[in-house]
Amino acid sequence: MRKISKVAGVVAAAALLLTVGLSPAMADVVNSTISGGALTSTTAGATLSGVTLDGTNTQAATGSSTQWSIKDARGTGAAWTLSVSATVPTSAAGTTELVARTLPGGNLTITPGTITAGAGADAATGITAPALTILETSQALVAATATHKGTYTLTPSFSLAIPANTFRSNYAVGSSGALNPYTTTLTYTIA
Repeated sequence: MRKISKVAGVVAAAALLLTVGLSPAMADVVNSTISGGALTSTTAGATLSGVTLDGTNTQAATGSSTQWSIKDARGTGAAWTLSVSATVPTSAAGTTELVARTLPGGNLTITPGTITAGAGADAATGITAPALTILETSQALVAATATHKGTYTLTPSFSLAIPANTFRSNYAVGSSGALNPYTTTLTYTIA
């Protein structure tokens, strides 16, 4: 009886394997739709160092920005450019000094600094970001001409040339106290 049970067990196992082997193959499909995101940038200004005029030398007011980021989540690999333009640096009129004072356009320079690729981003090689003298017309500050998907960071520095014959800042109120700093508004466009 034991021998019959063993033989019956072997025959049942063989039948099961034969049935599984003859069964049609099963297939499952897994799919996912991946949508592109946006091309964005996060920028910041800077407070530059103060300058005391000496009447003979062009001086520089300098400073650095907080960290910027450029994110290309479009998933296309298309080129992108971060462009910038600026208003003329102006010290607003005060209550006694009624005329705004300006510095020549083109006195502001931005140096983008090192471009660092974030986790999972394409390598930052091939992204151009030279020092740029800022004008009132838009011009490329950071440009990626090849595939640069992901997030990139940089910490720009700024330098404002102050010629020896520059007017000092206007007083905000009266003829002493707080001064209206020379300010410029930078406009960034990413496309």
